[in-house]
Amino acid sequence: MKLHNNYSFTHKRLIWRIIPGGDEKLVIEERDPGTREVFFNCINLSTGKVLLDSLQFEEKFWIGIEDIYKGIIFFHKYHKPDMPWHSDIIAYDISSKKELWKSDEYIFLLVYDDFLYCYKNKYEGRIYFKLNYKTGKLISELGEDSKIIAGLKELRDAEIYNGYTFPETLNYSKEEIATIFEEIKLKEVISGKIDYLRINDLLLTSYHRMMDDGKLQNCFKALDIRLKKVIFEEILNKDITNYIPDSFFLINDLVFLLKEKENLLVFFITD
Repeated sequence: MKLHNNYSFTHKRLIWRIIPGGDEKLVIEERDPGTREVFFNCINLSTGKVLLDSLQFEEKFWIGIEDIYKGIIFFHKYHKPDMPWHSDIIAYDISSKKELWKSDEYIFLLVYDDFLYCYKNKYEGRIYFKLNYKTGKLISELGEDSKIIAGLKELRDAEIYNGYTFPETLNYSKEEIATIFEEIKLKEVISGKIDYLRINDLLLTSYHRMMDDGKLQNCFKALDIRLKKVIFEEILNKDITNYIPDSFFLINDLVFLLKEKENLLVFFITD
């Protein structure tokens, strides 16, 4: 098996979140801590074609994404800057590049099976509501019992991450794979945990190696397990002092690497 370059994405800004968008869409949230601005982008998952480029709102920083459903991004604001509590709902259509509706009355919970579930805070507890996800119009009030929607989030999460595969931490009891890393350790000083994914005879791995000056490098390698040979490698983060988590993942047969926190590299796997 081999890795082949597919596409890359960067604006030279900090990639804050990479969010599944469904329907072959991937939404990328970028933040500039210096100017305190946030930018929202959407690309085609398979080709990298830009579908939405550097979207901003009147509120330049204190805004974020709740979910993406059937081509609509649901944004939230914050009750107060620097505070974690969400407020408001803004529905934005990726294809038309238009805001569909917004509400300062409700707080987003989840969207599932063509309904948007939200709530209002009371002095004690919450009142839950069901809305039309396309228009924001009220369909029904659900009362105060959270059990009504308790199981929906789990169902929605299963939808969102269908096709996604995330690495696991190496367990040295897995003898065949551990032997490969023992050979790597003869040449490099590995610090911290080792993340990996195995696809048949292809081993994808990310780890941190200690350099002579005491700094770390976050290294990604693809190895042929049968041949015990490195077929691809990339330094994802140079001259770092802290461990960088979650530097790669898979969606179907595509491998996504995050380099220097601002460049998304995408490869496809072939036999």
